[in-house]
Amino acid sequence: MKAKTFIASVSAAVLMNGLSACGSTTGTSPAAGYVPGSINRQFAGTTITVLLPPWGAMPASQLAKFTKETGIHVNLEIMPWDDIHDKVVTAEAAHVSPADVTEVDWSWVGQFGDTGWYTPLNHLISPTALKNSLVANIFTVHHQLIAMPYNFDFRETTLNWKDFQEAGITTVPTTWAQLLADAKLIKAKGIVQYPIGMPLSITEGTSTDTWYTLIKSAGGQIFGPNWTPLFTAPNSIGAQALEYIKTLYQDGLVPPGEVQLTDVQTATLFAQNKVAALLGATPIDLSEFLSPQTSTVYKDDIRIIRVPGLPGHPSGVYGLPEGLGIPKLSTHQGAAAEFINWWMQTPQLMVSYHNPNMGNPPPEKYALDQLIRTGQLAQGQEIETLLKQVTPLFPQGTPPWYPQFSTDVATMVQSVVENRIQPLPALQQLANEVHAIVHQGG
Repeated sequence: MKAKTFIASVSAAVLMNGLSACGSTTGTSPAAGYVPGSINRQFAGTTITVLLPPWGAMPASQLAKFTKETGIHVNLEIMPWDDIHDKVVTAEAAHVSPADVTEVDWSWVGQFGDTGWYTPLNHLISPTALKNSLVANIFTVHHQLIAMPYNFDFRETTLNWKDFQEAGITTVPTTWAQLLADAKLIKAKGIVQYPIGMPLSITEGTSTDTWYTLIKSAGGQIFGPNWTPLFTAPNSIGAQALEYIKTLYQDGLVPPGEVQLTDVQTATLFAQNKVAALLGATPIDLSEFLSPQTSTVYKDDIRIIRVPGLPGHPSGVYGLPEGLGIPKLSTHQGAAAEFINWWMQTPQLMVSYHNPNMGNPPPEKYALDQLIRTGQLAQGQEIETLLKQVTPLFPQGTPPWYPQFSTDVATMVQSVVENRIQPLPALQQLANEVHAIVHQGG
């Protein structure tokens, strides 16, 4: 999941009708002789609906160029990220297409791939785009590409180094213990009352930005072969990670209101200098933090670093890219494919990155290299270094039951920090839930 760069109301869907639907709905699938990656007027007169989260809000002016070039009109529907998954599942259950192009998050790949809801893109996308994609493999299920990535995302730690320096800190934290000590010092000196930002609501961002992030930062894994939980032993990295989250919260280093906040809202706290560090952050948010339109800390020394880990453990970085997919129930397959191919072109990838309401680092080799080479990618060298070390959260692939597991993890984390249950019993409950799902063939 990529969270965050659009600071606006996410409580309801916003239908963007800058390009109103018009014309007939001609063209439902690529015609004979269709060339993958082609951009032409083969489907002129078609209107497609595109369903994306706030950071997928391609400007109307750019969409107008697509319409001028292809004759295809676009209704861009913007919804909160979590709601998109629910809409897709509900629509598919009713045998209705949720849209012609939708968000497909890395965490939905197992579920969407197993259900067969999405059209394989292997023969609809330009071979060059497929070759140059940095993370397309994460969206491949049973050799079928169910979505084309439009951003790359991974978890790092973002610091407002100005706050750290004001506390007299001169060394970037590399361990959990050091980050804890730094946060206590920043708080004690009155620089920031609650130095560490991390979402603790029952949402996906809590799972990805806290527990998963810490486990991977210490070189751990969540599951072994056959989805065997690796987090129930007291000395397991999963148990230590949960204890650390609890310590940060109960020591008064995390805003108490985080139990009600999403990752998007937590990023806003950082942009307003209400926290000095984001424990599990995304490089996508840098465009927000460095823009005077969206941030009060844009002049500060904002740095991204590898997530602090445990001494003696190899640190890991995991990826959370997002893609564009076409539901099989869409009646505009060809026009939808043309839209995805258009988005994968360098001009659109650059707009998607530079627009402060989007901020999507391009998941395409040459576009990313261009940004780094010309100094246009904030923290480019650090991002390049970390990107080379990105691995999947689940080496065996995202399980189809991941959405429920993620909700269970977020519920567990919140229950532990609020002291409703102790870490080890909570982890055992989570393991029992996994065993039940796997045993049932979920």
